[in-house]
Amino acid sequence: NVRSAVALHMSEEAPEPVEDETPAAPPVKCPDCDICDGSGRITGGLGAVFDWFPVKAYRPCPNYIEKGGFYSRSGQGLDEIAFGRDSTFKKLGDN
Repeated sequence: NVRSAVALHMSEEAPEPVEDETPAAPPVKCPDCDICDGSGRITGGLGAVFDWFPVKAYRPCPNYIEKGGFYSRSGQGLDEIAFGRDSTFKKLGDN
């Protein structure tokens, strides 16, 4: 039977090696820091007091900036969260 011969032939082949699919750990931006968690940012606002609070505010770690790190803001702006305004919207005439 051809099907069983093909199946037998396929099962005799060595299994393909499985590559390790675990993602590499991101580099620590601010190693050995006693102020931040190594991310280069410090939690502030209500998110610092209540871990369950969904809105988090961050500020740059002074040690990270002192070591030459560059802090870039990300996420939503206050206008977008509090007032529902699109922070990327530009009025006519704004450049």
